[in-house]
Amino acid sequence: MIKELYMKNCALVEELRVDFGSMLNILTGETGSGKSIVLEGLNLCIGGKYDRSFLRKGCEKGLVELLVITDNEAINGLLDEFSIPYRDNELLVSRTIFKDGKSATRLNGRSIRLTDLKTIMMSIVDIHSQHQNQALYNRDRHLEFLDLYGKENLKNVMSSYMSKFKEYTEIKSKILELNDNMTERELEREIDLLKYQIDEIEKANLDVDEYETLKIKYKKYSNQDKINTAILTGYDNLKSGELSVQDKLGKSISALKPVSDYDTELEDILEGLENIMYQLEDVDASMRSYIDKNEYDPHTLEEIQLRMDFINSMKRKYGDRIEDILEYKLEMKKRLYNIENREERKQALLKEKEKIEADLDKIGGDLTSSRKLVAKLLEEDLLKELESLNMKNTKFKVIFNKVGYTSSGRDDVEFYVSFNLGENLNPLSKVASGGEMSRFMLSFKKILSDVDKIETMIFDEIDTGISGRAAQVVGEKLAQMAKHKQLICITHLPQIAAFADNHYYIEKNVENDRTYTSISDLSYHDREKEIARLISGKVITEKTLEHSHEMIELAKKTKA
Repeated sequence: MIKELYMKNCALVEELRVDFGSMLNILTGETGSGKSIVLEGLNLCIGGKYDRSFLRKGCEKGLVELLVITDNEAINGLLDEFSIPYRDNELLVSRTIFKDGKSATRLNGRSIRLTDLKTIMMSIVDIHSQHQNQALYNRDRHLEFLDLYGKENLKNVMSSYMSKFKEYTEIKSKILELNDNMTERELEREIDLLKYQIDEIEKANLDVDEYETLKIKYKKYSNQDKINTAILTGYDNLKSGELSVQDKLGKSISALKPVSDYDTELEDILEGLENIMYQLEDVDASMRSYIDKNEYDPHTLEEIQLRMDFINSMKRKYGDRIEDILEYKLEMKKRLYNIENREERKQALLKEKEKIEADLDKIGGDLTSSRKLVAKLLEEDLLKELESLNMKNTKFKVIFNKVGYTSSGRDDVEFYVSFNLGENLNPLSKVASGGEMSRFMLSFKKILSDVDKIETMIFDEIDTGISGRAAQVVGEKLAQMAKHKQLICITHLPQIAAFADNHYYIEKNVENDRTYTSISDLSYHDREKEIARLISGKVITEKTLEHSHEMIELAKKTKA
């Protein structure tokens, strides 16, 4: 449930804080006092869009915060998915709004995308307003509502259908890929091109590591003159003079050898000199070998350069890396095979498509049958709800039409309704808005919220077009619903306000040429005065106060 709403620098609100209670929370106030501002603040905290006009005039930024207490187990998985910390069943939504029309959103202190916030909050809070009502007028949404109502009964067959429909779309894509809507002549040209490309890549005899090896060789052979000069100079320095380095080292060894037995330290020195001699002999042999086999050959360098240029040209044609070129060749071979064997392949795919369609027909038929059972339950439940709202003459029917294969089945669904005895059923989308429609919407919302286990429902303009006895039964229905979930309702009707478990008054004041909206939690006495105002307007008499008192007490007895 929603525990607390805090707003700062929003429209007419400088600063506002309201603690909501459980059950039925009623918000009343004069026209233009700011009831819609509170609703917009709630909407922003469940992922609604921000309009810069909502920021209070003269402010650089504003803030809306919503504290929610929830024990909805489904929330845990979503919070883990979005890496949101969670403890004590608390969710704190914070939405900072800025002058440039941007906003920053946080959930439990962690930044979160609006779409992710909406995914989480729609499992907890549902806002019912005239805008949301438009969805029910849209016949394209009726199948969605039916499936939502019957999701537990439909989930298995729907899962089977969607799995088979995926196979169906994949096989259709494969069939389209065979020809790509090309003429025979265009296909022949593509065959020639594919053969040329495959042949060129195969003749290139590419190896994944070849280019790196060539780069190493190119570095060596392009600097061969420098290398040869350096190696010859080094070798000459070892051998030049009357005595070479090895000769001098040999004389040192000969001088120390006769006396090395007299001192262990001399033995170590002698051993070191002998090791150097061995290493020097190895280096001497290696240098002679390198000089002998690395004579400068301009043709080798040219061949390396040509090969590298060729590989680079292949990269420009077929891919940035040799791996990409080889992968491209495999794709082209597959494409060539499909084209050359397209007729045989096409027939095989068409046969497979027929089998999938047969399966899809069967599962789609099962889905339709299940939906019709769900539709019957929806009709019965909705008519029961409407009867409790003094609309026992209402007729409601879910009409089915068969369509082609779609991701949601083979059903086109439309809701038909008649509010008056003796009238024909008409499409809901063509029924005029009014008091009956308000009660119909309330009943529909109530049924869907039971299925979705929504914890908080927010109603704006639920009383549109109703008064008198109709308003009384709507108030009774809201009170009944509030026994199982938190309701927040904006109303201008005393019959509905009388059922409040918590009543808040929103008012507008002017100070120093600025307008301020505030909200207060009404005591019993203040409730009597506010409901009296709703009954008679600004002039409140003893009689209207008595009437107000009677309405509140009658509502108490009705709820008991």
